Amino acid sequence: MMYYDRREFCQNPAEFQKLLYWASGANSILEIGCRYGTDLLELVKVMSGRNKRVVAIDLPNGPWGYPDSEERLKAAISTLKKGGYDAHLFLGKSQDKAIKDAVKELGPFDFTFIDGDHRYTMVKQDWEFYGPMSKKVAFHDIQPPLTPGNAELGVYKLWNELKDRADAVSYIDPGSPMGVACIG
Repeated sequence: MMYYDRREFCQNPAEFQKLLYWASGANSILEIGCRYGTDLLELVKVMSGRNKRVVAIDLPNGPWGYPDSEERLKAAISTLKKGGYDAHLFLGKSQDKAIKDAVKELGPFDFTFIDGDHRYTMVKQDWEFYGPMSKKVAFHDIQPPLTPGNAELGVYKLWNELKDRADAVSYIDPGSPMGVACIG
């Protein structure tokens, strides 16, 4: 597997362990919002089966102030391909028709991790399109934002709409401003 700096890992460790638990045994994984591919490289470690399919969607050209993220994500996908995974990378918005069509051709998925655009309308679009093609769908950042500057973040709003479903679970590590949730 590819070496990566642990500082690139932006998840709460306890919450990410819960995410790995939810993904364990998956034969196919879709991740929306991959940055360096660090989470993806960890998620594939809990996969099972022979035909392991991995699909990643992320914005090009180092969004969010990470100028080398595209290069590192491409390297992670290349490493997975060399390791025998059926790995695919789509650079662009997860809501773009061309990306949606291409990803749909690769579905369905056992596990989808939605950690892309955190604005309510965007995460809801991801849920409505990619959710039906997945057995389990996990979300990151289900807590309301702590600072007024992040008021546009709306994963928590979508989670509030979904959390009463019988197949909905969540985990928030004590003191964490993020939290993770899963449907399915």
